[in-house]
Formats: sequence, structure tokens, C-alpha cells
Amino acid sequence: MKKIAILGSTGVIGSKALEVVRDYPKDFKVISLACGHESEKFQKQIKEFKPKVAVVGSEKLVEAATEDQVDLVVVAVVGMAGIEPTLAAIRAGKDIALATKEVLVAAGEIIMREAAKHRAKVIPIDSEHSAIWQSLKTGKEKEVRHLFLTMGKGRISQMNREELDKVTPEAVFSRKTWQMGEKIAVDSATCMNKAFEIIEARWLFGIDSKRIKILVHPEYLCHSMVEFVDGSVIAEIGVPEMKRYVEYSLFYPERREVKGIPKIDLTNKSLSFEPAPMDKFPILKLGYRAAEQGGTMTAVLHGADKAAVERFLDKQIEFTQIAKIVEQVMKKHQVIKRPSLKQIFEAEKWAQEEGQKI
Repeated sequence: MKKIAILGSTGVIGSKALEVVRDYPKDFKVISLACGHESEKFQKQIKEFKPKVAVVGSEKLVEAATEDQVDLVVVAVVGMAGIEPTLAAIRAGKDIALATKEVLVAAGEIIMREAAKHRAKVIPIDSEHSAIWQSLKTGKEKEVRHLFLTMGKGRISQMNREELDKVTPEAVFSRKTWQMGEKIAVDSATCMNKAFEIIEARWLFGIDSKRIKILVHPEYLCHSMVEFVDGSVIAEIGVPEMKRYVEYSLFYPERREVKGIPKIDLTNKSLSFEPAPMDKFPILKLGYRAAEQGGTMTAVLHGADKAAVERFLDKQIEFTQIAKIVEQVMKKHQVIKRPSLKQIFEAEKWAQEEGQKI
């Protein structure tokens, strides 16, 4: 029986993790539950799963993550709050099932260095990184030529420059495939989500960002690919349902049936790929730039974006101004190449403040 902690248990990923526990009660025991705010949903989770530790707020996340009995920590909290409990759990010898992007975006070098030192696994939950993680099992690290991250093609991506200027928050939230929170929805629309994924992949798989490519894939069936040196391309294909990736991370290295989701039917289906819209969405270029510069620049990318997205959601700036604000903040920053955790948090906070000023 695998004993788990779930940080962010009331969110989408945390809730799906508990669905898996509910589906396979003999395989998992919930030791710790943590959420950001007290709620009726959290109280119901405590009553049902009877965890040894249940905490509200970010101050006690480390306690929940490092409880002695825990084997695997699901990190699905919002934002920078996931970094310290992830690091503490790794140092305590726990494996990590990672959904929180900021952990690797802002502190990827430190996280992966400590994971190697303590022999802890960092198993991705994000669909794109899980797809690559699974595809990499067919070859060796030295045999990889490129990683391909796929992205969808929604209404916003088909707009011209003038139409993009007029995009509203309401238009951003109208999505058909993946359901997500406001901040993530905006990041998806600007392609910042994909920029973050470039940085995540760079650290998670130890590959230079120049070898990480982005392809537009309108059908939402192929969730990312690995190209090997012999020209073979291995892809992970399936219905766009996050429960698949959550369950894979919980059971890893085993696989089980995912209950309650439709099975994929490839009859009369097609797969198509297009170049990434780098000129239309300049944030993609900023993501590559941040990944190449490394150090504190990736935390600055996150902080500047957070400030700009807040302004957009308050309808104080236009959609296309988000990228301009992020770029201006990045230009002002003096990169610290091998930062401490304290310097990473300071850089991210500085970037938020600079973004708000602009």
C-alpha cells in the first residue's frame, strides 16, 4: 500500500487524486491532506479519508509533506507555495508527483539537484510532461534528439493582431477541452503556460531548451512526443482527461485501468501538426530566453506574468500588453546564475512589483 500526501486536495488535481484513491482503496492510504482555505469540501475529504495530518494554509505544508509515513507527495498547490514543501519532501526521502508548474519554473535547478542527491523521483502530472516521461521509457537519455511539446488551437490562436487587442477575460475563460482556473486560463491563452512548460522540461529531463520544440496539435489527442536520434518519434495519445495522468503518477511504475473516463476511439481520427505561432505569441520567445538565461530569470518571468495577468483580469490593460510588460521586466533584471532559494523568492517578488509599476 502506497501512503500519500496531497497538497492542494480541494483543487482539480487534488480532487482527481482522491478519486483514484477512492477507486483503489486497497492500494493507497491518505496520510496528509492540505489546502489553501477552509471549506466544506475539505471537511468532507477529512471525514472520508481520515488523514493523520490535515492542514489549511501554506505555513504547514512542509509538515504535511514530510510526515514520516508518507511515500509519495502530490504537489498541486497554487503558485510559489509549492516550492518549499517539495524541497523538504525530497530531502526527507519522499517521491514527488508534481502538478505545480512554479516548482520547476522558478527553482528547477535546485529541485532536480536535490532529487538526484536524495534519489527521489519527480514524476510529472502535467499532460505534456507525463507524455514525454512515458515516451522516454523507450530509449536512453543520450539517444534523444528533440522533445516536442504539443499545444491546442483555440479561437484566440486564430485571431489577428487587431482582434487579439480586444480579447476580454470572459473570452479567455470560454474553453471546450481543459477546464482550469482564471490565471492558468490566461496563461494558456497567451502561451505563457507553454513557455513555463519549456522551462519545466529543460530541468525535468535535463535537456537544453534548444532541443525542446513546440507544435500546434488541434485534435488534442497527442499530448507530446520524443524524437530519437534514429528518427523514431514516440508519442503518448489518449483522451484529454487529467485523471489519466494523475493515476499514472500515483501508481508509477505500474499502470491500472482508469475508472470513469471514456476509452479512446481512433477510428476515423486524424492527427495534424502545425508550427508554433511564435510571432503572434511573443511570450513563447520569452520562455525560451528565460530558459537559456536560467538562474533567477525564470522566477522573474513568473513574477512579471503574475502582475500582468492580474492587471488584465482587472481590465486595466489589453491582452497583448501582458507580453510587453513581461518583456520589459525581464530586460531590467540582472540575472543571478546560481541563486539560493531566498534569492529566487526575492527575484520573483521584485518582478511582481516591477510589473505592477509598468
